[in-house]
Amino acid sequence: MKKILVMLPLAFALFVGAGGAPVFAQKAAESQGFEAELDAAIQEMANTQIGTLTMADVEKLAGRISVAHQKVQYVRRAAHASLMFPGAGQFMTGDTLGGSLFLAGDIVLAAGTLVGAYFLLPSNVQFTNIDYLNTPISNIGTAWGTNGLVAYLPSIGVLVVGRILTGILRHASAAVAAREARENIADGKVTFTPNFDFDGHRGFGMGMQMKW
Repeated sequence: MKKILVMLPLAFALFVGAGGAPVFAQKAAESQGFEAELDAAIQEMANTQIGTLTMADVEKLAGRISVAHQKVQYVRRAAHASLMFPGAGQFMTGDTLGGSLFLAGDIVLAAGTLVGAYFLLPSNVQFTNIDYLNTPISNIGTAWGTNGLVAYLPSIGVLVVGRILTGILRHASAAVAAREARENIADGKVTFTPNFDFDGHRGFGMGMQMKW
């Protein structure tokens, strides 16, 4: 009885919105490869009369939804990790070399941007002419104010270009991480099992239970 009370709300309340529309279908579209599998399982559950379901039917359908959802989440988390921190998604998928290269690229790009912007600053505000640790803030402000906006444009330009390149690198890392996550699932390197645990702090358990 307890199992029924857990699985029915899990399968219907969490995944089926008003009018039978799947709640997670739109969110699953953010990742590629397993949305159709998740949507098909949800639609099958939504279109089935509750009264005709046996406990085995509910467990089977809910299990399919749980596994499909975990696949989508695995791909999405790998992509989001690399989007926030280049290389992180690759480390999640087991691509240590790729993760290291993306991480190194991000560090080099950040360092190059800062160094380039610094050396393009007017000479009177560089470290060789101002001791930023011991000079009063008012004097520092005066030094920076003696230069017009045009004098700072080269440094600003480097910072803008660096920001754009960083964004490109992050999206490239995210795309690669998502592809590698899908390949891990397709190759059987990462597998998932239905998760119906109930946790009072997190709600119905739909988190990842991976094996590799």
